[in-house]
Amino acid sequence: MVDIALHVRIFEGNPSDELVKKRQAAIKEIAGKFIKPNNVSRLLSVANGVALASRDDGKLPPRLAAEVGESLAKVSPSFVSEGHDLELATCAMLATMIAIETGAKAGTLTTSDYLAVGIWSGMSWQPGSKNTRFERLRQELLELSRNHVLKAGVAGRVRSQPPKAIELSDDNGNLGKVVENLRAAAATLALNAAVDREEIDLLWWSITGWSDVLGTKYAEAKPHSAAVALGLDAAKRLRRMPIELHKGLVLRRVPDGDSVSLAQLLERLGDDRARLGARYGSDPDVTSNAEVFPLLNALATGSVNGAGNTILSISDLALRALLEGATFDVVYRREV
Repeated sequence: MVDIALHVRIFEGNPSDELVKKRQAAIKEIAGKFIKPNNVSRLLSVANGVALASRDDGKLPPRLAAEVGESLAKVSPSFVSEGHDLELATCAMLATMIAIETGAKAGTLTTSDYLAVGIWSGMSWQPGSKNTRFERLRQELLELSRNHVLKAGVAGRVRSQPPKAIELSDDNGNLGKVVENLRAAAATLALNAAVDREEIDLLWWSITGWSDVLGTKYAEAKPHSAAVALGLDAAKRLRRMPIELHKGLVLRRVPDGDSVSLAQLLERLGDDRARLGARYGSDPDVTSNAEVFPLLNALATGSVNGAGNTILSISDLALRALLEGATFDVVYRREV
């Protein structure tokens, strides 16, 4: 449960009961706004904007800031957004937590899943805030998002037992129930088959040692190219959100190599950069959300867009590619 009263102290050291109640009402409304319209592009845009605002001296993008400010002004008519970037960011982060916690639970991929994976991808590579109270909130949101995605990944791979068949009566009086039963059984078997297909695809990929994206064996590629390719190739085979198991599949082949910034990575990749980024440069969900997809944007464009100083070990680079690649591929597939 989100402790709004605690985190209000990020921007108001000694808040009154009235202020806390008003912020609680506004944040609840903001959480509802963040998932409307309920589509993937909107959810990734929200995640990207909130991740941007979670940086030191960060700000919400103008459109998102206006949405948050409107809700705050509704409960506090004297509120103005100018000069209140920290309050806007805090309320947006709290609203995102509520949206993730209270999102729909039905289906193999949900509103909460898309929002959470975007936040995880967008915040996990950031250096963190020097503001202790703000950093505590940022870490809570990051941890909530990560745990949500991992739980969703596990839950989405549980095979279900098809419903017991209903026999058609002699007078066909239960025909409707029989048809519904068959539909339910077919849907269950299709979902189980998707999990089976994912496991088979990952198994064959793991055995071969061949990189589709590079067109060569991982062992014959440059170390940093191989690390990125491992994450992207594994992500292409996922049909649900990633889980811890996938980290092991990727890391078992990661070669030795030094830690690099994204800017240095582009130099190490050389001509491989264009091959690795070929899929991503034409997708607006990637190009419009560089905070969520810093690596994919760097691969697609050859530019680091302010993320060039982030240092990643070669193992972390492979896992970064897996996370961003999985976020893109599961979103691109919109479920199977």
